[in-house]
Amino acid sequence: MVRLNLIVFRRLIFGFFLFMLSCVNHDLAPKKFDCTKTTLTLALDSVSAATACGIADGVIYVTAQGGDEPYSFRVNDQIPSTSNTIGELLSGVYTVAVTDKNGCEKTLENIKVLADGFEFTATTTEDNECINHNGSVTIDVQSGNAPFQYKLGADSFSDNNVFTGLETGSYNLSIRDANACTVQLHVTVPRGNTGTSWSDDILPIMQSSCAVSGCHNGISRTDYRIYANAKKEAAKIKSLTLDKSMPFDGPALTASQIKLISCWVDDGALDN
Repeated sequence: MVRLNLIVFRRLIFGFFLFMLSCVNHDLAPKKFDCTKTTLTLALDSVSAATACGIADGVIYVTAQGGDEPYSFRVNDQIPSTSNTIGELLSGVYTVAVTDKNGCEKTLENIKVLADGFEFTATTTEDNECINHNGSVTIDVQSGNAPFQYKLGADSFSDNNVFTGLETGSYNLSIRDANACTVQLHVTVPRGNTGTSWSDDILPIMQSSCAVSGCHNGISRTDYRIYANAKKEAAKIKSLTLDKSMPFDGPALTASQIKLISCWVDDGALDN
C-alpha cells in the first residue's frame, strides 16, 4: 500500500511539473504585436522620371520612420528589399509598402512615374456604394506618341479611357501608344463612406440571424441587438461573418448581408 501511494504521489508530482512547465512556456510565448498601435509611417520623398517609354530607369524615393527596424520595402507585388530607393522602374503607377520587424505595414498608393516625352494622369473617384459599386478611373495622356489605347486587366485594348463601376481596391490598367510601348498602371480606387445604416441595414440582420435561441440574444451570448454591444465587437463581427463562421446557430447570411456588415464596420460602426 505504501509503495502504491508512493507511485501515485510521484505521478502527481510529475503531472504538476508538466503543468507548470506548460504554463511557463505559454507565458513565454511571444505575443503578436497590435499593429493598430504602431508608430510606423511611410512618406514619399520624390520621384525621378524614366528617360523614355519602355526604359526602366525611373526611381521612387520613400522614407520610413517609427515602428521597429529593420524595414522591408516592396513595390506592387514584387520581391521585398531593404532599400528605400526603389529603382529600375518603367513609367507607370505604383503602390509602395513598408513592413517592419513586427509585421506591421504602411502603404503609399497611386505613385506616378512619368517618362520624358510621355505624360499622363490617372484620376480616381471613390467607391461609396456598398452592394453596387461606383468607383472609377479616368486616364488622360498629355504628351506622347498618339493615338493611345487603354485596357483594364486582361481585357482588350480600346479607345475607352474611362473605367466605371469599380469596387474599392487595386486594378491593373494599361496604356499603349502608337509605337506599341505599353505603360502599366497599378491604380487603387479609394473607399468612400457608404452610409450603411445601423437601424435600417444592420439591426434587422442582428434580429433575424443573430438574436436567436442559444446565440446572441443576451442570454447565453452578448445581445447584438443592442447598438453599444455591436459597436464594441464590430471588428470581430466583421471578421467572423466574412469567414462565414458566424452566425453560429442562426440562419446563414447572404452575400449582400455580409457586405452590409463589412461596410457598416468600415464606415465606423455608426449609430445611424
